[in-house]
Amino acid sequence: MTQRGGTPEIAVLGAGLSGLCMGIQLKRAGIDSFTILEKTDQVGGTWRDNTYPGVACDVPSHLYSYSFELNPDWSRVFPPGWEIQEYCERTATKYGLGPHLRFRSEIKRVEHHDGRWRIQLSGGKEVSADVVVSALGGLHKPNVPKLPGLDAFAGVHFHSAQWNHEHDLTGRRVAVIGSAASAIQLVPQIAPATEKLFLFQRTANWIFPRNDRPYSQRARRRFRRVPGLARLHRWMIYGLLESRYPAFKKGSWMSGFVERQCRKHLDEAISDPELRSRLTPDYPPGCKRILISDDFYASLERENLELVTSGIERMEPDGIVTADGDKHHVDTIVFATGFQPFNFLWPLEVVGPGGVALSEVWRDGIRAHRTLAVPGFPNFFMLLGPNSGLGHNSVIFMIESQVGYVVQCVRALRARRLAALAPRAEAAQQFEAGIRDGMQKMIWEGSCKSWYQDDKGRVFALWPGSSLRYWWSMRRPHLDEYEQQPSD
Repeated sequence: MTQRGGTPEIAVLGAGLSGLCMGIQLKRAGIDSFTILEKTDQVGGTWRDNTYPGVACDVPSHLYSYSFELNPDWSRVFPPGWEIQEYCERTATKYGLGPHLRFRSEIKRVEHHDGRWRIQLSGGKEVSADVVVSALGGLHKPNVPKLPGLDAFAGVHFHSAQWNHEHDLTGRRVAVIGSAASAIQLVPQIAPATEKLFLFQRTANWIFPRNDRPYSQRARRRFRRVPGLARLHRWMIYGLLESRYPAFKKGSWMSGFVERQCRKHLDEAISDPELRSRLTPDYPPGCKRILISDDFYASLERENLELVTSGIERMEPDGIVTADGDKHHVDTIVFATGFQPFNFLWPLEVVGPGGVALSEVWRDGIRAHRTLAVPGFPNFFMLLGPNSGLGHNSVIFMIESQVGYVVQCVRALRARRLAALAPRAEAAQQFEAGIRDGMQKMIWEGSCKSWYQDDKGRVFALWPGSSLRYWWSMRRPHLDEYEQQPSD
């Protein structure tokens, strides 16, 4: 069943920030019997794939990094995408993950058979493992809406996560469909070069000032040379972001404060009352993702930019017709429409013992014990699984908490000579009840429709508590919550 010395063989699916963290911490725990399967030929995940103009993180750089691998040389308060990608590549090399990385290994199916997991790859190849850790994330399949007439459009169209760098936008008439996280970053970057830019907005977003700035060379030298300064700076950022958690509770005074700050930002940037009205959301802040930007509103006042809020009726070869009958002549369409509804396992199918598919188990609601394991699926863990996202702090904090938990589970398998661990159904039900109780207090549930929810309005993407509370609950696994199968 196991490799030398009773150590399980582990397959990590994906080489983004969570998969790399998993590999590093396994090595640090003295566990080398793992392989990281990656569909492309590079590490980085999200930051490898998203290369659109202006792509950046909305969490400060000193916190959007591993606690064990601080970077004193971040160029800005909010890191650009290329810099995070470089961080991923550099960290993977530093911690010796090269021999464990298996590139061009696209995963099609994961199936439990005869006590082990069989991982089917594209091309017919197969890998087997005792433990599977999914590090695929939840937002990675671009959402391109099926708009009538799109196939007949004679121009160029592409998704922001699949940016066409060979297509020069200079002097072109461009439509950006979508006005959320990626749009507010790319629109200010591309608008000056275009002849005309139409921004199609379905729903207005609350936007908070970003207050981004570069770190000076002096500041970077201090982070490098003064012992503990970079870590202190990191914890100050963490504390500031964590203090915003109450803003997501129903009836919180802080929610009102956030709304006032967002309205002030909008009022100061947009002088036209009619435009300001169209940019004002009709739902409370936090119900959907709160965005941050310093330059998005200013770009909307450019003479060559037009905000379109009428719904799209159809595409024609030379443009877009909206529900109000207007036709907008364009030669390029950029879909800034995000990703398909949160899917923790796309594109693979996971089948447990007895042929039970995880997709069937989740048909009545996506859930996981301790946010990373599912009853009936032994030795299968998910990083950034159900209810482990955050609305107020760094997801890297959550990843590290989960990775530490999984490493302890692997150690338990080895120390107790167990074949498998799987959550007990009653323990998972109790955990889920706690999630549902907590969610009733949060603004995400029942206040508006967002990608945080399933089609029944149940929030399954976010954690209904502080990140500190999550860390406390995940500091060590309680093995009495798990079915423990002894090794033969």
